[in-house]
Amino acid sequence: MSPYTEPTPAIPYYNPKLMGQNTLEAILREHLAKFGCTIELGTRLVSFTQDDKCVRAKIVKHRADDGEELEEEMEAAYLVGADGARGVTRKQLELAFVGSTLRENHVVLGDIRLEVKGLDREYWHYFGTMSQDMISLRPTDELGKDGYQILIGSHVRDMKGLPQDEEALLNCIKDFIGLGDDVNVKEVMWVSEFRPNMRMVNKFGVGRAFVAGGANSCPVHSPTGGQGLNTSVQDAFNLAWKLALVYKGLSPASLLDTYTTERLPVITEMLGLTIEILKLTFGESKATDAQISADGSDNTKKVKSNLERAMHRGKNMYMLGVNYRTSPIVVDEFAPVSILGVAVVHSAYGSIQEGVLRAGDRAPDAPGLLPVLQTGGPGITRLFDIFAPMYHTVLIFAPALVVPVVLSVLATLKQGVPNNGLVRPLIVLPGRPFDLDGGVETLSVQDQAAGAEIVVDQAGHAYRGYVIEKDKSKVIVVRPDGVVGAIARGTEGLGRYLEGVFGEKRGVGGEVEVM
Repeated sequence: MSPYTEPTPAIPYYNPKLMGQNTLEAILREHLAKFGCTIELGTRLVSFTQDDKCVRAKIVKHRADDGEELEEEMEAAYLVGADGARGVTRKQLELAFVGSTLRENHVVLGDIRLEVKGLDREYWHYFGTMSQDMISLRPTDELGKDGYQILIGSHVRDMKGLPQDEEALLNCIKDFIGLGDDVNVKEVMWVSEFRPNMRMVNKFGVGRAFVAGGANSCPVHSPTGGQGLNTSVQDAFNLAWKLALVYKGLSPASLLDTYTTERLPVITEMLGLTIEILKLTFGESKATDAQISADGSDNTKKVKSNLERAMHRGKNMYMLGVNYRTSPIVVDEFAPVSILGVAVVHSAYGSIQEGVLRAGDRAPDAPGLLPVLQTGGPGITRLFDIFAPMYHTVLIFAPALVVPVVLSVLATLKQGVPNNGLVRPLIVLPGRPFDLDGGVETLSVQDQAAGAEIVVDQAGHAYRGYVIEKDKSKVIVVRPDGVVGAIARGTEGLGRYLEGVFGEKRGVGGEVEVM
């Protein structure tokens, strides 16, 4: 499905991992508990109203002890609805939900505990063909040593009501696998049904209310998996840091409009990709059982080929190349421009290209950074341990400490950002510690740096990953969501980025050109 890709210094987490929702939710709850947050289960949104100051929501809480439902009203500055495509938030905001539902492609899926004689747990098993009749069994130890995630699809049998009839479900599973009494279903943990949808909203918010994740779009699913979870996480990261700045009065409300302008192209392209997977999985073969022989006929080979192609995951489906290059708030003074009227075409779901980095791309990692004049702490560090969702990281790449771009950028940050905690400046020097110009100079620059950290890129991973030429300077801003917000030559480009995020005219002095 996804051939193993060797991790690199820039992309240390290259290969995808399948994880059940129950496991993921447990991880998230444990993490939230560290911040004093809890998840209220059995609670649903009924309706809400909003004005220019707040959102007032009506919610209903289901009491587990006696089954009673209690209605409450609450007030909040903003509302983010991640309540799915059928949720209240999207409907009450009257957001268009353009697309279609493929009602003929009916799928049943769930988690079961199953014993099948001779069936190993090393592989994802398929019986039949999705264009006609198929069951998928994916072993997962999250459910136990006999746990499987199942997916059943059929064009030739009626599966309506199957999730509600356990006996019919068990007979269907045995019939699909074809091993009779050698199939022992020990427990049906949950089972549900869906029909593939190809729908998305036209915008992601109105006023103080926003939609995220499944409420934004209803992507096509297939037995090879969808992109919903990763998309939901990216929605959350894109919106959260902007919402925090606006809520604290540090950025104008117009910053929230870029949630739609950045994410809409990504969701649009995602739907296109998943629709193609759907066509490969369900739609290309219309042969009947009588037309498909078991002796390796062309029809059989074609069906197999379609499934194999649907199972294949290109690197763009890893979603590491998702980008916001066309965003109105990113600044890139090194980006290619159109020549002779030929526009530069960007793909929001692009593939990663080594040696290419544009503003709007995912920021790469860089290990082996040695802090200068560090009096304690962990020693050698990496960029992924420096980036955080609470602030912007401003990387100042310079061939030496005493160059104009370093001090001018630090001065711009000091005067152009409304709060010192909003940015973390990091001076990145090439070479090795003993290549520095001297201790007196280092101390002098640190005194002027006003809290900026200095690191040495010993192995050159940062300079390669961020495409820094030898003896040149470059300023790169990494946003709280891990996206490169700006690639600038100096203070002019940095000031434009700060203005786009924090509003007003930011920055001081004139332009400092690349050395």
